[in-house]
Formats: sequence, C-alpha cells, structure tokens
Amino acid sequence: MALRMTLIAGLLLATGAIAHAQETGPQGPEASREYWIGKSKLVNPASPISLRAADVFARVLAAADKKPGPSPELVILDEDGYPWARSLPDGAILLTRGALQIAFSAKTRKQGDARLAFILGHELSHQVNGDFWHFFFYQGVHQETVQDPKTKQTLDQMVKIAQSGDSVSTKELQADQYGVLYATQAGYGMRAVVDEDHNFFREWTQATSPWLLEGVILESNHPKIEERTAAVLLALDRVLKKIEVFDKGVKAYQAESYVTARYYFEDFLSVFQSREAYNNLGLVYYAMAAREYALWKEKAPEYHLSLVLDEKTRAKEAYARAGDGKESFLTSSLRKIDPHKSRFDAYITKAARYFNEAAGRDPAYAMARNNLACAYFLQDRAANAVGELDRALELDPRLAEALNNRAVAYIKMAEGLKINLDAQVEADLMKALAIRPGYAHALFNAAYFYQSRGRETERDKYRTLLAQVEPESRLLALLK
Repeated sequence: MALRMTLIAGLLLATGAIAHAQETGPQGPEASREYWIGKSKLVNPASPISLRAADVFARVLAAADKKPGPSPELVILDEDGYPWARSLPDGAILLTRGALQIAFSAKTRKQGDARLAFILGHELSHQVNGDFWHFFFYQGVHQETVQDPKTKQTLDQMVKIAQSGDSVSTKELQADQYGVLYATQAGYGMRAVVDEDHNFFREWTQATSPWLLEGVILESNHPKIEERTAAVLLALDRVLKKIEVFDKGVKAYQAESYVTARYYFEDFLSVFQSREAYNNLGLVYYAMAAREYALWKEKAPEYHLSLVLDEKTRAKEAYARAGDGKESFLTSSLRKIDPHKSRFDAYITKAARYFNEAAGRDPAYAMARNNLACAYFLQDRAANAVGELDRALELDPRLAEALNNRAVAYIKMAEGLKINLDAQVEADLMKALAIRPGYAHALFNAAYFYQSRGRETERDKYRTLLAQVEPESRLLALLK
C-alpha cells in the first residue's frame, strides 16, 4: 500500500526533514549551518534581495516569542532549484534564493514582504518550540536524484519516520498559526497568504512541482493545502475576535478607568502579543504610578510630559491591510489622586517593563521610546530619559511629544548636574511648537520655563497662546 506522506502541500517550511527523537534533539552535520553553507554559496548580503529579506526578518524576529539559546539568524543560500526553508538548532534559519523569488513574485512589494514574513514566522515558531528536523528533504525530488545512493538512504529513513506523520502535520499546522501571529504582530497583512485568488500555499506547491516519492504523487490540489489555509484563517479569527477588547481598553484608558483598561489589554495580549498592546498596558501602569507620585511628592510635577497612546492595533490589519496609516496620538498629563510610594514603585516598574517590551517588539516604534523616557523621568533618571528620547527622535524626528519631553528632561538633568542646558531646552520646545503650533503641553512648558528664568515677556507670549488654545486649561493657573 502506497504511503501518503504528510509533507506540507503548500510550504515545506521547517522541513528540512522529518525529525525523530525530541528527547535527543537533532544531531549530525545536517544540524549545522556550516554543512549547508559548504554545499551552497551564500547570496551576497549587500544585494537588494538580501537587504529586503533582512529587513523583513528583523521585523518578524522582533515581534516573535523568544527562548533561551542562540539568537536566530537568517542565512540565504544561493540556490534556485526547489525552494525550501529550514530551522536549525544553532539558531540559523536557512532560506534559498528560489524561496525568496517565489515569495517576492507577488503582485505588490507589500504582498511579497508579507508572504516572506509568514515563511520566517513559521520558521521562528520552530525555533521557539524546538521543532528541528533531523534530515533535510526537498519537497519535490527529481526522479534521477532519488537514484543517488546517499539521497536514497536519507529518503528511506524519512519514509519510515513519516509513518508517524500525524504529529509532523500537527506541528506544521501549529507553526503556520504562529507564523501568522508573528507576521501580523510585525505589521504584515496575511491576505497575501490565504487570499482565495492567490493562495500562497498553492503557488508554492505548483512552483516546487512534486515528483514521485516511493510511488506517491503529491498533487498541487492535495487537501493539505486546504488544511493549512483553514489553520491560518483560524489563527486570524482568534485575533480578530479580540479587536473589540483592544478598543475597549483604549476607551477605558481615555476615561481614566485604569484598572478596567489593564484588564482589557492583558486579555488582548493573551492572544496577540503586539507592540501597541504592551505600549498601552505600560501607559495604564504609568498613569497609576503618576497618581501615587503626586501625593507621595505632595505636588504635581512642575513641567508636563506627553505620553502617546496607540489607538490602533495591527490586529485590525491582519487580513485586510488597506494602507500604512499613521498611529493616532493622545497626550496624557500627570494627575494628583491617590497616595503611596510603594505602589508608585511597583506601577512605574511595570510601566517601564511594558514600554521596553513594546520597543523590543518593533525597534522602529518611536512612541514606546517616548513613553519609556517618561517612566524614567518619574524615577528621577533624567539622563536615561534623554537617551531614550534621543532614540525616539532618531526614529521619528517629527514626534512633537518627544521634543517636548526632552526639553523637560534637559531641565531636570541640568539641575542635577549643575550645568546650563537652556539653549537645548528652548530649541526643543520651539521645534515641538513648529511641528504642532497648538500643542498645549509645549506651550505651557515654554511659558513656565521662561517664568522660572524671569523672562516675563516670553512667558506672557506663550501663556496667551495657551489661553487661546485651551481657555479653560487648569495649566493657566500655574502661570502667574
């Protein structure tokens, strides 16, 4: 009776080969990147296709789960032939140039990047879960290749292992689901993978043209394609059902119902570990810490910091990604409500941790750096705050909140170091107001700064502008 292999009908991702013995782990030369690099030369890392792949890999890696051990690294082999990808226990993720060409053959660059993001997310899932395959196996094998004694021996072993193929199939479907999550968390839409008219699984299978293997023909319309598509749609469905929870968290935060907002963001994170959810959960703890700070110090901070709430979740773009809209902003100032230094310490520590997590999941996420700086400021770490704001402004030079906050951090740092940074303070406040002329926090900080320096004419100018923008602002009472 012919043995029907449970090879992935759409992608043989992580497939190097079918593994045995999870107890002992992969062994032999095939488990090392040096083995594969020795068999094929590498694609020039400075080539356009390599740079594009490296950019996608960096984003997906930042969004994926982490595990102890070697850091994942993308290795692109200069092979056309049959496209394949494979995870190795030394942290390497092998990918052929042929695989990149298929991924990038999509109609648009955005779709091509999304398809590659899915492949890489799939492989990173195998890295996280330790699902390494002991022997390498191309999805499609030429008949003459099977006649090679060494390859034949490998295939014979794989055929025996494949008899327990249900577990292999399960691992692959699970890796597909995590691949979708990681790619989506990195900001890539998954329509390019499961779109009915351009199903990536089917395209991959057709490109690899599976041949005879031990008398079994794997056809392009093999039902495994549908199984994998269903698994991806299931993962997306779980995420999409949580979008309402994220939106409720945003509304609760805006209403200053911080305990409720914390519940919603934590619930959302149980399914979708995205940068924006960590950022907003950090904001919740920051706001709670600010309450404690105000009474502990028995006064509100003299200057006002601006935090950034991310009102959009990448989950909304998981299936249909209409465009790269800019995140919306909401500023938040400190409020004097409830005392207790120990609570402040606990809350601000958690806020900093979540901001760090948000920034770690997307190195280009400027708003998380801005918010982390605010947490450092409250911890009397002005120099650290300036450092984070420098990084935020490198990422987004027009982030007015970061300019405003760096001006305040300069004031605090100058006081501690007994130096004069007034020129830097003025420059940042003026830049912030040039970007957003009606920016209330920057107007107040400018007026208060000039008041503290005895420069009444400048103070009156910015106090007047603040009164025009927010005539009922409580900040006006702080300006004599």
